[in-house]
Amino acid sequence: MAIIFQCEHCDKEIEVPDELGGQMGQCPHCGHSMYTPLAAGAESEPLDLTEVDLAEEDRLQKEMEQSRQAMQRIWSDRRTDDTSRPSRERPVRQPGRGAKAIDPEDAAMTVEQYVLAMAHSSLEEAEALAAHLVGNPQTVNPIIKKALKDGLTNPSLNNVPEALQKGFLKKLFEYLN
Repeated sequence: MAIIFQCEHCDKEIEVPDELGGQMGQCPHCGHSMYTPLAAGAESEPLDLTEVDLAEEDRLQKEMEQSRQAMQRIWSDRRTDDTSRPSRERPVRQPGRGAKAIDPEDAAMTVEQYVLAMAHSSLEEAEALAAHLVGNPQTVNPIIKKALKDGLTNPSLNNVPEALQKGFLKKLFEYLN
C-alpha cells in the first residue's frame, strides 16, 4: 500500500511507499521539504522527551530581553546622533575613511544583531547595523571569521539554521570588504 497526501506548499498529490512514512522528504513537484505522514493505522515511536528546566528558560528569556533593551538604547543613541546631521540619510562611508573606531565587544554584538535582523527579514535594520561596522575591518573581520568557524552563541539565533547564519555572515563580510 502507499501513502497518498498533498504537498503543503504546492498542493499537488504525492504518493510514497509506506516505509517512508514519518520521515523527511522533498516534494517531487516543487522541491519543498516536509515530513511524510504516517500510513493509516501506523503508530509512531514514542518520543523520548526531556524535562524543560524552567529556571534556565526564564534566565535565557531575561538575558534576551536585556540584550534587546541594550540594542534599543544603542539604536536610540545612534538616532539621536543622526538627527544632528543636516540630511536624514545615512552617509555612505568607504572603509577606512572617517569611520569611527568600534569596540570589539560592540562589533561582536552588532554582527549577531545583523544576522538576527536578516533572519527576521528586517532589511533596513540589517543595513543600518552593517553601516555601523563599515571602516573597521581590523576589528570586524576576525569576529566574522571566528563566527563562520565556530558559530554564533546568541541564544536568540538558536532557531536560525547554521547554514543561513553562515550565508548572512559571508554577505556581511563581502559588504564590508
